[in-house]
Amino acid sequence: MKISMKPLTIPILGLILLIPASYFLLTLFVRVVFGSTTLYYHIAPSFLEAPFDIFSFNRGVWILYGPLFAIMLNTPAMIQLQLRKRILDSQVFVYYRNHWLNTAISLQGALLFVLLLAYLIIEHCRY
Repeated sequence: MKISMKPLTIPILGLILLIPASYFLLTLFVRVVFGSTTLYYHIAPSFLEAPFDIFSFNRGVWILYGPLFAIMLNTPAMIQLQLRKRILDSQVFVYYRNHWLNTAISLQGALLFVLLLAYLIIEHCRY
């Protein structure tokens, strides 16, 4: 499946999807290091207490699933699978295209998603 968009459309969309999670973790960092709770208490209740229905799109869903969507968009732009059929057998080839921006967005999205999952597990065990 080949997505025919301009080359920077997918990375820019991935960066936009990473903004809510980055902002939440920035406010968490400011709360832990500097003790300022104003920004954190503005965004944290929507993340912790939001009902996670399948089709509800609120701030909490964008914070958690934004990095996951960014990974899902940028990874196929880096890695391509091709199935080559021959007369007697078929082979699958994996091609890795060296796109540093897609790689960086995918890695940052994975890191943000893991950090958010760890935060949710800690908050769940804490209360």
